[in-house]
Amino acid sequence: MKLLAFYIMKRMTRNFIILFTLFYLLGAVIDIIINLDEFDKIASEISGDGGFFARVMAIIQVGIGFEGPRLFQVYAYLHGVIAIGAMAFTAANMLRSREFVALMAAGLSLRRIALPFLFVMGGISLVALLNQEIMLPKVAPLLLRDHGDIGKESVGSFSVPFTPDQNGVLLLSPSLNPTTGEIKEPTFLVRDENGRMIRQIRATSATWEGGALGKWMLQDGKAVDVVFDEETAQATIMPPVEVMYYETELSPYILTLHRYSQFIGMLGMTQLNSMLEVAGTFDAPMLRRHWYARFATIVLNMLAMVIVIPLFVTRDPVVLSRQAMKCGGIGLTILFGGTIVMLMPIQGFPAIVSVFLPALILLPIGMFQLVNVRT
Repeated sequence: MKLLAFYIMKRMTRNFIILFTLFYLLGAVIDIIINLDEFDKIASEISGDGGFFARVMAIIQVGIGFEGPRLFQVYAYLHGVIAIGAMAFTAANMLRSREFVALMAAGLSLRRIALPFLFVMGGISLVALLNQEIMLPKVAPLLLRDHGDIGKESVGSFSVPFTPDQNGVLLLSPSLNPTTGEIKEPTFLVRDENGRMIRQIRATSATWEGGALGKWMLQDGKAVDVVFDEETAQATIMPPVEVMYYETELSPYILTLHRYSQFIGMLGMTQLNSMLEVAGTFDAPMLRRHWYARFATIVLNMLAMVIVIPLFVTRDPVVLSRQAMKCGGIGLTILFGGTIVMLMPIQGFPAIVSVFLPALILLPIGMFQLVNVRT
């Protein structure tokens, strides 16, 4: 049984690598062809007057620089679907060559034959978890780039509109660099309970210091206090005083999340934990859903594999093309539909329940599929 398990796992792993490589390269080539003008523009600046071959090599270099980091994003989003495809190819080849008939004749149950496929899916899902925790956060600034940022080392700086923190203080800035964590000409407006500004803090620039809860270290920071006379409702502006820093939970991560909603899917669990401690005005339940979804995705992948395995690991004569269409429809519905449901807020359900709800619904279906395998 060990030799059989390693044989199946080896073949499925090889098929997964081949399918993943084809998916990734196909997507990258199509993206480069569609946006060839943008890539060629940057390539011409790099190659200069080096001729045709120099221009082609520059396009390849720019393309690798832009599409390379997307390798980790493609793995994070499509590893479950590609793993099911690898299982289908592996099992279909074994079914076509009558290997299952020989194994059953040797006294092996089809349920035992299905186990190696589940082991590989579990391993692929664990690698995806490591990818989510280690690699994606490192390349996140590169993944936020659009085609207008081709050739740049990270997503371009963006302006910060009026953004409140958990104390109601408004932050405004014309430019934030999410890679360096530097903000230009920040303005903090401190307000009283009536919404009136009672303090304005300004600086030429500021850099973030600390984790999720930290402070902006101000360069040439000045604070101006406004004192209101409650009887006359007149305001008195006090002389400016020097300010070295401002403590807040509005870190570069939080501000980038306000700008790019997809950025949250690229953060690791450590970063999500830090942000949950000081969520402030940000959507804390959404952060929790993304945290729990890291593990719910593994369970969903395993259940999807259990449900579709009997389509190919079977003793009955089947039409492989028909089984492949069923497998694709069921697998895509479970994985993509389950992911959407996991990240949707469901009224009346805590985050942990709503995230694992698809798995709870699919669990009896998976058990039924296992019990009814004809072997």
